[in-house]
Amino acid sequence: MSSTDDSLSLLWRGCDPAKFTALQAALRDEDIRFWHTQVYDPAGGFLSSRPYYLEAVPGFEIRVRASDFERATSALTWVESKANDAESSGGFPAHQDDFLDPKLRLPRDWDPNEATSEVWSGEDESMAEYLASALRENGVPSRIPDEPGHRARLCVRPQDSRRAREIVREITGE
Repeated sequence: MSSTDDSLSLLWRGCDPAKFTALQAALRDEDIRFWHTQVYDPAGGFLSSRPYYLEAVPGFEIRVRASDFERATSALTWVESKANDAESSGGFPAHQDDFLDPKLRLPRDWDPNEATSEVWSGEDESMAEYLASALRENGVPSRIPDEPGHRARLCVRPQDSRRAREIVREITGE
């Protein structure tokens, strides 16, 4: 393999955790090696009273070797066609844009005290923050109760708990 074949090319950048996970699975199925990273759009919340790292819009990037780019593009096309099929059959709506969208689609008038249903707990506070960002990107408001000395917990409103658990399961694989 020549050195030019070893360069990495950006295959996909977006903020849909379901598409991110599906694309990784498709690339693995095709035995295409990939590199992924989490990226943030820090312009997401400068005027917020919450810490900047909780307000940044989450996103993902997947890169592949230039020599694998054409096959990887086929895998991406397949994933996007499945997302479009799910949208047209009444499944969760697919994101129309694959760029980082700073507009959060959370309810404007939700009360954080309503978030009483636990959808995740663990020792890793950064994972709780990451999952909260993914939920927020999918229009599900959540809160991380401030409980010093306890495991990190992520809570949502009871009416959002089923969808939130599906999103968390998609990301964590649990």
